[in-house]
Amino acid sequence: MVPFLVTTTILSGAIFLTHSLSAVMFVCITFSTVILATVFSKRLSVSRKHILLWLLPIFLGAVLVSPFLVEAAPAYLGANSETFTGGVSDIRLALLSTRVLPLEWVIPLFASVVFFFLFSKKYLGKFLTVPALLLTLWIFVPMLFTQTYLVRIYTDYNRFLYFIILPLILLIALGIDHGAGFFARITDTYLTLTKKMSQTKKKISGIRSRLLPNLSRKNIYAGFTLSFLLISFSAVPIFLTPFRGVEIQSFYQTMNDARYEAIQWARYNTPVGSVFVSDALYGWWFSGFAERPTLSAVDPQYLALAREFEPAEIAKNLLDTNYVIDNELIQIREDGGYVGRHNPVILAKLNWTYFPYAFFNFNNSETEIRYRVGDELKSLGLDQLPVKEMLSKNDTEQATIVVKKGNEFFNYTQLTTVCKGLRFVNMSITLENIVNGVSLDWLDFTVSSKGKVQTLQNRTVALLDEGVKAFGQLIFDKEQPNVKLINPENPCIFELDYNLQGKTKVDVQISLTAYSVTDDLRFYQDPEITANYFNKIITENLNSSKKPISEVSSNDTLDVFKYQKAVCDWNISYIACRDPEIIPKFAGDPAFSLVFINNDVAIFMVKKPFA
Repeated sequence: MVPFLVTTTILSGAIFLTHSLSAVMFVCITFSTVILATVFSKRLSVSRKHILLWLLPIFLGAVLVSPFLVEAAPAYLGANSETFTGGVSDIRLALLSTRVLPLEWVIPLFASVVFFFLFSKKYLGKFLTVPALLLTLWIFVPMLFTQTYLVRIYTDYNRFLYFIILPLILLIALGIDHGAGFFARITDTYLTLTKKMSQTKKKISGIRSRLLPNLSRKNIYAGFTLSFLLISFSAVPIFLTPFRGVEIQSFYQTMNDARYEAIQWARYNTPVGSVFVSDALYGWWFSGFAERPTLSAVDPQYLALAREFEPAEIAKNLLDTNYVIDNELIQIREDGGYVGRHNPVILAKLNWTYFPYAFFNFNNSETEIRYRVGDELKSLGLDQLPVKEMLSKNDTEQATIVVKKGNEFFNYTQLTTVCKGLRFVNMSITLENIVNGVSLDWLDFTVSSKGKVQTLQNRTVALLDEGVKAFGQLIFDKEQPNVKLINPENPCIFELDYNLQGKTKVDVQISLTAYSVTDDLRFYQDPEITANYFNKIITENLNSSKKPISEVSSNDTLDVFKYQKAVCDWNISYIACRDPEIIPKFAGDPAFSLVFINNDVAIFMVKKPFA
């Protein structure tokens, strides 16, 4: 008993020290087993005194590491309490959108515990035994924790699945043993009968005569066991084939020589205390090995502490775009004028997920301006036009992103405005010559969008993405473009060609929206019903795009992200970027300077003063 208590006490203390969630699961499973075993002690044929001794190592282990627990437990629970209770709405909604287990997993996993009692009856002679009870609770307790969102406790529910892997492996092993034994008996019985029948014949084939002596029940059992193991390794997700193991290892193995080289450069070539920004996986390594404070762009569903949310959101936005405006009805993201990508992108706020859904995307690299200098026809991609001014301004009622570009012949000014309480975004474009003899011929946008076209008219274009139940609409308030479909299927691509008729100044106004619509299947079963339903919505939007929706609350606010302000507020000095698509955003911006680059990482320094 003494060696048992010593080893289990040390083991318990080690669990408390190394992993808080494992400690919680260990304590909950052990206490649950002890409580139920005490209740059914007679049927288990175990004395209650012996059962209660199982708790002694937990208490002794806690005493052993009590100095750590006294300091760590209040700090951890205090820091996490707001997250657990849903106080940070973004983390709560992200968890509910991405980390809740589907019913097709939950029901089979809960039901699987029945087999422990059945195998207990087969191997031990009765249904209720200590091993059956322990293994049942080993699955049951973590699975109950995956459903705690039902009582408004919020955490990463998928993490509890790690704790059921071992009992599931044991259950599969019992199933393989039982199945192999069952089929071995049947096969052996069949071979015995056929052997007796073959003895009445004069001749037995040579191959069969050589095989039959080796087909003992033991060998047949081994063959079935091997077959079931191979099937399990290839079909059951908790087992990893070598190829799958390499794939997962490669995913988590963020570090390689090039990335470590960037970290070492940062450690020895940047001032101590310089604040870096990087992506979620690389940022964790960067902060440790470079010994520099790092804002990591971690998705909210993976955050455990409320204080982690704001810096993670700043890092995510900074590594994605320059400006974000969100009025709780619609969101826009604008990369600014230094890169052709999202200029802007309109995102729908869907009612079934936390994450906005990109519906319309304008890309400067796919926008063309055709003009004349005298009689000479010229054309220019909007991404090639130099940036003159780029800013965001807002008050309590609206926010506007201003991007002004131009050359020696004309200026292009784009204002994207989001108002409080409005589903529609206003996109205002002014194209004006700055010298005589320059005339404007065409302004051509290529718009990438989701869904299929419902209505294609001179004044409006409407699309429906039936898969996610999202609807989007563009309304042309001033100049009417020629609308040309390039790809009518989802994702839909179409052109907006504005004939500027040789004018010297042109104003273009587009109102855009994207939002969730009904998920009632009655409206999607027949194309005619679908068309009638959405035609009403299209008409209503044409008449009321400038009116606030009735259900908007006076407490709703505008959430505005400006990259200039974020860099200043968080005293950010460097950006460590691994995404080749994002690198041009920083490389083209005069506020940043490229100071290091290799095959995997580019590091940009923020120029001071930054404004």
